Amino acid sequence: MIELLKVESSKKRWELNKEYIEILGSPIDGFWENVVIGTALCYQIKHDKKMVGHFFVDEDKTLVQFYVSREYYNNAPEIFNNIIKSNKVKKAAVPTKEVDYLTLCLDSQKSLEVDMYLFEDNQNMNHKFNTFSSSTFRLANKGDIDSIRLKCDDAYDGYYENLIENDNLFVLYDGNSLLGIGEFRIIRSNEKYGDIGVVVAEEYRRRGIGTYIIKKLKEHCYSKGLKPMACCDIENLASKSTLEKAGFIANHRVLNVQFK
Repeated sequence: MIELLKVESSKKRWELNKEYIEILGSPIDGFWENVVIGTALCYQIKHDKKMVGHFFVDEDKTLVQFYVSREYYNNAPEIFNNIIKSNKVKKAAVPTKEVDYLTLCLDSQKSLEVDMYLFEDNQNMNHKFNTFSSSTFRLANKGDIDSIRLKCDDAYDGYYENLIENDNLFVLYDGNSLLGIGEFRIIRSNEKYGDIGVVVAEEYRRRGIGTYIIKKLKEHCYSKGLKPMACCDIENLASKSTLEKAGFIANHRVLNVQFK
């Protein structure tokens, strides 16, 4: 008999996710952890009166994490099929890092497509950019917010304020002109990794500024003993090129899998 028990405790949700990431050896990505897993519903799996694993599913009934312990892995296909046949799940998003989960998805898929690139740094590059020798790269402060909202993404209220409060946002200026911003977060489930991202002001794009900011963020990660990682959507070829020029490799993907 299979029972699916909703986990309401944020602490328990966090513990289940962290334990699973430790088994994988490296985290998926900061966006995946904070947004995808962070906002999904969590269920523990009970099989024949024993707790054997857990899964996360988002509000669109997309399965985003699935785990059954090795001790009970022979039961995993049965449990997985039970879940995807339930009213809780219609499809899955699965990173290729999660081999067991990916294998089960492949066994049951009707169709699949690549959704995101997942990057890890391949080399600690330390090039100098004479083009930006007069620019200033520094931690952002509250006085930068108006310029950021004008020149870069108009995120939800409080987003940039939260990043600034936690020393997670950097700005690049040429004089008084904001060229772009860089985000940095330590990945909570594995604090050996730093998640980074960049937004360049539209009028300054295609000048190498994004690559420069990424390399500065990499330096910041390494100065803290962290390995940098990043992601981008499959359609965002400009971001992919920027990250690759900065020394990253897209060694994993996130797949969208349809079951029904």
